[in-house]
Amino acid sequence: MVRDQVEEWSERPGSPWPAWTKQMVGDALERSSRLREYSYEIVVQGSYANKTNIRAHSDVDLVVQMRMPFEEQLDDLGPAEKRRFAAKYVNAAIGWHEFRQDVISALRKSYFVTVGHKCIDIQDWDSLLRIPADIVPAIEFRRYRTFASGGGETFDEGIYFEDHRGRVVLSFPKQHLRNGNRKDAATGGRFKQVVRAVKNARLHLMDVEADDRASALSSYFIECLCYNVPDEEYRQSALPVAYGRCLSWLAANLDLAGEFVCQNELAGLFADDQQAWSVESVPYLTTTLMRGR
Repeated sequence: MVRDQVEEWSERPGSPWPAWTKQMVGDALERSSRLREYSYEIVVQGSYANKTNIRAHSDVDLVVQMRMPFEEQLDDLGPAEKRRFAAKYVNAAIGWHEFRQDVISALRKSYFVTVGHKCIDIQDWDSLLRIPADIVPAIEFRRYRTFASGGGETFDEGIYFEDHRGRVVLSFPKQHLRNGNRKDAATGGRFKQVVRAVKNARLHLMDVEADDRASALSSYFIECLCYNVPDEEYRQSALPVAYGRCLSWLAANLDLAGEFVCQNELAGLFADDQQAWSVESVPYLTTTLMRGR
């Protein structure tokens, strides 16, 4: 792979899509009298929010998140702490299923709606123009750490939703964003440049070499995988060198792959056996990309 190719692949394209799509979705939801009963917000997440988006993928990840009530995990609390939680919070009459249905109903009043495995797609009725957004109705999730007697509570805040099979999906986008920004600053901006280059290299495998195995390696997986590479591997004067050192480090440290974490640092990268990737995905990706550079 020539040096100019890595430089080109690392560039972040400018786009008006995030603000425009958020406004389009927001306008549709505001017209719903039912949704006025909820406290919710619309948040841009994913590669656009993390500034790791590439030209080939234009969809904006929008989360329509209900703030209250919330889903919780109390596994780390002791018996007394769980009693304090139960005394403060009561079970709500509504939850994610009701909120999701109300979001879908609201969008259907303005758009042609397609409900996918996890996301909602919308098209304009008149032009059948697809609005470039993947919309996920979600509610707040709290993984509790402590619940003190004085009422103080600490928890990791995330989002909760379910896929088309009813399997729970938990995500921690705020931590993902914060940790990615920290690593990018610590590497002089190299981290996100390399992530974008690797994402484009993956698309090259899919399009030019027609390698279907690359399609299972999501944008999220690549970003988390690169996050596990030590900062010093990115601190190179030339971007192509940093790109090569990132892949080389991953290839040389496959024995550590089982210890890799998600970028949010709250879960193992390979801890969920429902994911489309596995530890074996690491040598496949690194070997293939190193061969082409």
